Order: sequence, then C-alpha cells, then structure tokens
Amino acid sequence: YHCPSLLGALVQPDDVLLENGFLRLRSQVRKVREKYNYTSGMITSEGKFSFQYGYLEARVRVPRGKGLWPAFWTLPANRSLWPPEIDVLEILGHQPDTVYMSNHYQENGVPIHVTQSYKGSDFSADFHKFGVLWESDRIVWVVDGIERFRVTNNIPALPMYILLNLAVGGKWPGYPDKTTVFPNYYDIDYVRVWQHAG
Repeated sequence: YHCPSLLGALVQPDDVLLENGFLRLRSQVRKVREKYNYTSGMITSEGKFSFQYGYLEARVRVPRGKGLWPAFWTLPANRSLWPPEIDVLEILGHQPDTVYMSNHYQENGVPIHVTQSYKGSDFSADFHKFGVLWESDRIVWVVDGIERFRVTNNIPALPMYILLNLAVGGKWPGYPDKTTVFPNYYDIDYVRVWQHAG
C-alpha cells in the first residue's frame, strides 16, 4: 500500500528482509502503479502492539543518499487521532550525521511541531541506539545512551504504536539524484520497549 507520508515510494512486503541477523528495510528503483518510481520497506506494530509510557529504543544503521528519509516513530493506536506523534528519529540521507527528534501535538485544534536536531557521528557508518523515555510529565530523547532533547509539556497521554520506515523523496529530503545508490538499506538490530511493572 501507499502511506502518504512515505511520498515517492510504494511500500512493498518484499522490501522487508531478514539478512545477516537483522531486519533490513530496502528501498529500490522500481516502477509500480505508474505513479511510483521507488518501492521501500516499513514495519509497524499497528493492531498488534501499542503502549502508553515507557522507554522505547531501537539499534539501527541508516542509509546514506540524497532523497532517503529513514524514520522511527509512534502514532496513536486510535487511527482517527493525529497528532500526537513522537518521532524518535528522522534522518535525511544527505545529512547522515544529523538526527531530528520531534513531538507533534494539537493546540486549539492546530497541529504544533516541536523539533530538535542533534549533529553527531555519521549514523550510516555503523549501528547506533536511538530511544525515548516517555512518561506522563516528559519525553526524553536519547542517542547512544546520552540525552539529546527533552520536552515537559504537551505529552501524549494515549496508547501509541511503533513504526520504522524508509521513505524516498518529498519536499523535506528532496528526491534522489545520480549520487544516490540503489538499492539501499535501513538496518534494524532490535526494537525494544521497557515499562514499569503494574
């Protein structure tokens, strides 16, 4: 199917692979349904697992390349609601050393987006850990065990499910160019959720 937020790529099940002991989301040049020049992979816990509060973490290696947009995020289990949304990570493939972390919420019916970026090492060169501590009074974003961003208001207070996807193209990342190598892969070692007992 096509998720509008994935823009130029049509999500295809065969772009989700298990190789070398980890999960791979692949994007590739593949003309489908006339409109799409790319396909890509996405995984989601929608309808299978949602949670409210806890610590969410994934160990991933993102792809490098103009027009690539790997993400790790949450959406409400009740699909009729948006926002809220917590973006644990969004990375633009042409800036693989910068992670964007966001809290999306509504104020008087208007979507508000609070985003912080952190420039670190080249996140496409090796695996890195990205997490959020989500509690009733705060969201704390953690990169490789170190806090990089925190918000203490407008915290989502409802069950949310998890998504990891590799989008291709769009206004923010731009579209692939001749320097973008296909196929490319968003590698996922694990996704974990910890919650307090009771």
